[in-house]
Amino acid sequence: MSLTPRDIETSLASPSFRRLRARSGQSLIVIAPYLSPRSRELLAREDISYLDLTGNVRILSEYPAVWIQQEGARNDPTAKQRPSRGVRGAAAGKLVRVLVDVRPPYGVTELSQVARVDAGYASRVLETLEAEALVDRGRRGRVIDTDWELLLRQRARAVDLLNPRESISYVAPDDAMATFARLDRLAQQEAVVTGSLAASRIAPVAAPVLLALYTLRDRDEIAERLNLLPVSEGANVVLIRPQNTGPFFNAVPSPPVMFAAPSQTVIDCLSGNGRMPAEGEAVLEWMRQDQNAWRAESLDAATWPPWVQR
Repeated sequence: MSLTPRDIETSLASPSFRRLRARSGQSLIVIAPYLSPRSRELLAREDISYLDLTGNVRILSEYPAVWIQQEGARNDPTAKQRPSRGVRGAAAGKLVRVLVDVRPPYGVTELSQVARVDAGYASRVLETLEAEALVDRGRRGRVIDTDWELLLRQRARAVDLLNPRESISYVAPDDAMATFARLDRLAQQEAVVTGSLAASRIAPVAAPVLLALYTLRDRDEIAERLNLLPVSEGANVVLIRPQNTGPFFNAVPSPPVMFAAPSQTVIDCLSGNGRMPAEGEAVLEWMRQDQNAWRAESLDAATWPPWVQR
């Protein structure tokens, strides 16, 4: 039997645990048959050591000075239920975006309608996210709170912005910013700018060197309009046809294109390479400072571009 993140979060918040920790003044260790990555993350955040029977170990002690850490299994080897849906998969990506971009509360049916996914699927994903302590649910399964930052981090770990199955890399005759200035050639091409350039609009870290565009249009046609040449290395432009329409959710109009919402920008930057993760962290910091600047108060305020079909 594994110790779930929800079990750990409930225990850490209990008055009895707080009293025990205050009185003992000693290092604590949790031992279990299996601890998931999220369970280990919650324990490490509280500086609590852990050990499971699959080899996941993190033991810290000031006296005597000890630091032991190693990775074991990432999945419970004794689990008999269907594999966790979590934040992986195309439809899960849309659910994560709505959970992050819109303040709760809302029910499963409302959520699934806005995310454009099956209600039964949404319910199963929410069960997993609740067990992972990423969402809180009240009566009748209504979502009442979300750990939006960790949802973004988890989703970023599950995707790859530059996945060659979805993206084509190009080199422009000048640079990313000059190519961006030519995007007026893409009128009606339905493109969404993400990655470094989208991050620089919100929280500049350095001059963008890569232009990443989501599009549902023909990428060869876009490349021809922008004078792009396909390359395997040294790209400064990437055209991405996503597996799901989630990246277009809540996109910000900026004719003739749109910019990805801050949450999508964070996912893409954290899953990117080079300095992109640092750019994602800068956007995350901006998001923490003022949720009103980017988070919708209700599902009614969430938007899809008119050209994104159900």
